[in-house]
Amino acid sequence: MIDERLKYAADHIKGDNLADIGSDHAYLPIYAVREGLIKSAICGEVVPGPYEATVKNISTYGYGDRIEARLGDGLKILTPDDELDTITICGMGGPLIASILRDGFDNVRDFPRLVLQANNYTHPLRKAVSELNYSIVHEKVLKLGKHYYEIIVCDHGESREMLTEKELHFGPVNLERREEAFLMKVRWEYEHQKRIFDNIDGDKNTDKRNEIKSKIKLLEEVLEDED
Repeated sequence: MIDERLKYAADHIKGDNLADIGSDHAYLPIYAVREGLIKSAICGEVVPGPYEATVKNISTYGYGDRIEARLGDGLKILTPDDELDTITICGMGGPLIASILRDGFDNVRDFPRLVLQANNYTHPLRKAVSELNYSIVHEKVLKLGKHYYEIIVCDHGESREMLTEKELHFGPVNLERREEAFLMKVRWEYEHQKRIFDNIDGDKNTDKRNEIKSKIKLLEEVLEDED
């Protein structure tokens, strides 16, 4: 039913009550209920078509009494009456997840765990969770086929210093653990940014060239630590 990245996200759900934002047919909540990981879930969809597919899938699996589908924008589907232990937001770009957190967190009761799976650009995501006084307690880079996915787990109230620019880009836990999939992703990004740099016309795009040069320098710093 679900792929490796969603199974890994499910493994980090804490508590009985889940909200899954951008639920994509409710596959993750259905899996979590079936495996006994949670007792109940709320699924959020912002577009009517996917919302209707989510409602149908919940009914097909017979979990209508335990999983509720709601149509609305991000975390704005939640109310102060919703008791949640974990919020999952998976399968989106980092900037969109960051926007969802910033725009709707006033609707969240207390401070549930955040399990976030970003397809790209995780810098703004890490910045957003830091601004909400969350700390990153676990990170994982998964390589599935040709694609890299990052899973970031955050808890509120864990004491940690403010993230450095390098930690915002790459992740404090990733930099500490330096797992092979993470290093493969950094090496790929390094080569990718070098190709972009080599193809920029320096006379016409000085700002862009300097921006790419800064990215390459950060990537080099991470790779130099391998030696």
